[in-house]
Amino acid sequence: MYSIGDVVMYKNIGVCEIVDIVEREDYDSVEKYYMLKPMNDDRSTIFVNINNKKVMMRYLLPAEEVEAIVNGIEDIDGYYCDNDRERDLHLKELINSGVTTCWVEVIKGLYDRRQERNKKGKDLSQVEERMFKTAEKLFYSEVAYTLDIPFNEVDAYINERVGHSIA
Repeated sequence: MYSIGDVVMYKNIGVCEIVDIVEREDYDSVEKYYMLKPMNDDRSTIFVNINNKKVMMRYLLPAEEVEAIVNGIEDIDGYYCDNDRERDLHLKELINSGVTTCWVEVIKGLYDRRQERNKKGKDLSQVEERMFKTAEKLFYSEVAYTLDIPFNEVDAYINERVGHSIA
């Protein structure tokens, strides 16, 4: 069970702080909920049922682990598949997994796909573009918060460590 003040990764939102645990009426019963505040959006509040095991919510990785992932980005292959439907389904699974290295797989795979399609004068599909932005937001928010780097400087940090941007 998480506690008030804990900082977590939540679904497709990113880094959130648990600001309270409240009781809310849910149909015919009273349930406990975590009250989350996304770190990148002061206006939003998210309520997550404490007993909901299906929702992806986890503690952030330790700084050493995040640095190791960034330093090892070259060793992480981008996901690619020729079949559009299979690719989209698998990319969604990777994003929803909550696994930081999976987000890098999505970013790198869709970055490469974008480069290929741009050579043909085409863009990524709207679904692919949305998945790319979601994976990038999740990965960059974990890197930014864990390593105490402003979000808008994460790309430069990665570029400095790896020698190029991944997005």
